[in-house]
Amino acid sequence: MAEGRARKIWALAGATIHIPRSLLMLGAEPTIVDAPTPSFLIEHPKGLVLFDTGCNPKILDDPVGYWGPMAAAMPFDWSKNETLDKQIERVGYKTSDIKYVVLSHGHLDHAGGLTYFPQATFIAGAGELRYSYWPDPDRRWAFILEDFVPTRGYKWTEFGHDQDLFGDGAVTFLYTPGHTPGECSILVNLPNRRVLITGDAVHTRASLDNEVSMPLSVNHGQAMASLKRIKAIRDIGGAQIWITHDPDDWKEYPHQLD
Repeated sequence: MAEGRARKIWALAGATIHIPRSLLMLGAEPTIVDAPTPSFLIEHPKGLVLFDTGCNPKILDDPVGYWGPMAAAMPFDWSKNETLDKQIERVGYKTSDIKYVVLSHGHLDHAGGLTYFPQATFIAGAGELRYSYWPDPDRRWAFILEDFVPTRGYKWTEFGHDQDLFGDGAVTFLYTPGHTPGECSILVNLPNRRVLITGDAVHTRASLDNEVSMPLSVNHGQAMASLKRIKAIRDIGGAQIWITHDPDDWKEYPHQLD
């Protein structure tokens, strides 16, 4: 396989949500974690890829009106200066420059900014769109229908397998289901490192190291297989793992990688 290289990754800060650690990992204490909800902008010679879109900016003005009861259960810190469109502009691009938007899964803290990119091609894992519109009753709180309804006319593609986005091995969609039916991750070859961004296939460093899933996964068998696969890519393939919600990853890793 060709060994292409992406040029750069920018980690773009989103809201910081305050949630119990026990919600992120089975058996963990219910202490509150300040979890980031970033998006990741990947620059490739053939185009820009955005991985995840964070929370919907409507919660900045009316969190209860948009998120309903979840606004009380999941308080957050965020400002209007840190919305996704503004952060993309700060690194020198416009929202209309994005070629691919890869959605790790449809939860409210990942799918909130989809409507910034009507010109893009959207990529999700197999089964994710159907589940986002009609999740199991005990998971409905995690999906906001209005994050998706405006995108019904967008160009969506679902993959039930890994997919090389540019044909050169530089940016690979990884199908890592279990947390949701179509949960995915993304593997990026940069000039000086390989980076695997997990979405919610992994939630914390402890869950990866100890191979422990999270309580709300829809299929724990698949979730554990995906977690083990990510760990193997780290240990055998030499990839640096960036766990999207892990506060230590957010603090310790540079927010511009090349």
